[in-house]
Parts: sequence; C-alpha cells; structure tokens
Amino acid sequence: MKKRLIVLFVLVLPFATNAQFSSAQRQMQTSNYMFANQNRMFMQMQQQQRTMARMQSNVQSVENKLAKEERKRMKLEEKSLRQQAALRVKQEQLNTYGKDFDKNTEKAKKQIIKAVEQKNKIQSKIGASNAKIENFKKEIETSKLKKEEFAKKQEEEKRAKELEKSGNAEKKEKKKEPNK
Repeated sequence: MKKRLIVLFVLVLPFATNAQFSSAQRQMQTSNYMFANQNRMFMQMQQQQRTMARMQSNVQSVENKLAKEERKRMKLEEKSLRQQAALRVKQEQLNTYGKDFDKNTEKAKKQIIKAVEQKNKIQSKIGASNAKIENFKKEIETSKLKKEEFAKKQEEEKRAKELEKSGNAEKKEKKKEPNK
C-alpha cells in the first residue's frame, strides 16, 4: 500500500507542480499584459492631451494675429479718414486761390496729387489687411474643426474601448458560469 502511494505520488507530483507553475505563469503573463495595456493607454492619453493643447495653442496664436491685424486695419482706416480730410482742405485751398496765384496753385496741385497717392497706398494696405483678416478667420475655423474632429475621434475610441472591455467582461462571466 505504501509502495502504491509512493508510486502514485511520484507519478502525480510532476503534473501537480507543473500545473501550479503554469497557472502562476498565466497569472504573471496576465498581470504583465494588463500592466502593459495600462501603460499604453496612459501614454495614448498623454499624446492626446498634448495634441489638444497644441491645437488650442494654434487657435490662440491665430486669434492673436487676427486681433493684431484688425487693430492695424482700424489705424489705417483712421489714417485714411484723416488723409481724406486733408485732401478736401487742400482742394478747397486750391479753389480759393485765384488765377493770380499760379505759384500757390501749382504747389497745392502737387500736394493734392501727393495726398491722393498716399490715400491710395493706405487703401491698398487696408485691402491687404482685410485679406489677411479673412485668411486668419478661415484658419481659425479650420483649426477649430480639426480640434472638434479630434475630440470626436477620441470619444469614439473611448466608447469602443469601453465596449470591448464590457464584451471581455461578459465573456469571462460566461466562461465562469459553466465551471460553477
């Protein structure tokens, strides 16, 4: 009887230790996989946060450029109004000079021509400023749309992961039920 127990013990012992060892290996592999998965998710979340911050920074810098360009345009418009007022004054002076003052008339005409040229330059700068402002507004819109799309993509990925987790949890529950 003792011999049989010893033989049985010797035959079963390797299988029992092997089964325990493989169970420990599986647990270790599972915990390693979970740890790696958590690290990967954490790194992915950090990357997404950096991307969102970069997008926000881009939008903010373009908005700052837009505000600066709008201030510049307002100054140019004020300068244009002053130039037009000065031009009107010079034209009135030209009209008040008589034919007796040829020298003053020529001088006033030159001043008027110069004022018109300056006014045209200012108007062209205003036009360029308006174009820049429109481009900045378009850039802001596209940046905001990209940011919204990225946020939606993040939400969809998060939902997919949650569904995957819940599906995995259901599978585990189904596997456990028949063993009970």
